[in-house]
Amino acid sequence: MADEPQQTQDDAVARPSGPGLIGWIAVGLVAAAAGFAVPFFLPTAEATKSDETEPKADYYELLPPEKAMFLEFGEVTVNLDEGRMNRYLRLKISLQINKDEEEAIKKALEKRQLILRNWLLSHLSDKDLDSIRGAAGQNMLRREIRDQFNTVMFPDGFDRIHDVLFEEFNVQ
Repeated sequence: MADEPQQTQDDAVARPSGPGLIGWIAVGLVAAAAGFAVPFFLPTAEATKSDETEPKADYYELLPPEKAMFLEFGEVTVNLDEGRMNRYLRLKISLQINKDEEEAIKKALEKRQLILRNWLLSHLSDKDLDSIRGAAGQNMLRREIRDQFNTVMFPDGFDRIHDVLFEEFNVQ
């Protein structure tokens, strides 16, 4: 017994303790499950192929010319959010709608036009010159107006305004 080396605390600390057999089995199972699940999250060849053949359209479906009509919303003039409030934006807006839904849309527009105009004035007043500059700024503004008008006018979630068009867009 005297010949047996005594184990000290330093020896116990120096020995690395690994994950052990159960740890390695758990890691292997997780890796196998992840390898099995990856193909479910990757796009299939059919999905990629159908995306390439379809023309890229805007967020909403474009109406064919024979079904489209334009409904005038009116003109709005607001001061932009600039330091001295010396710049203003004047818009004249028309809405692209489906001819088949003209009467229902006109009724909804008459019913909520004051609410929409008030929102539009407030929304445009928060814009500065940089946020409406160029095609990107104008397109973003058109999408924001379209989305809000559809939300307010048609709470059923079915969007009936397909596009917002600017007949005039003047910044002075």
